[in-house]
Amino acid sequence: MVIKEGQSVNLECSKKKSTSNVMYWYMLPSQKNSYLIELLYAIGGANAVVGTDFEGHFKSSGIKGDSITLSIEHAFLNDSGTYYCAESEHSGEAAQGAEHKHVPA
Repeated sequence: MVIKEGQSVNLECSKKKSTSNVMYWYMLPSQKNSYLIELLYAIGGANAVVGTDFEGHFKSSGIKGDSITLSIEHAFLNDSGTYYCAESEHSGEAAQGAEHKHVPA
């Protein structure tokens, strides 16, 4: 997906397993030598928890039904990258069923 700088965008991800009750959004920035960054997570029935460094820029209302939406308000060039959604069971086991979306700004 390509957007213009300053535009807002919503990325949606659906669960693969009905038993998953935690969903995450990660970002892998386009810059060289970048690393995967956890943006937010949500546990079923609760609001999403956005990482301290990302509050006000990334938003999500949490898991609605079987999906979660990541909202990027007023995207900047440094928001360019690949966005990953993952899910897991609350037991703390490894994330399963990752999905990704590439968003150049």
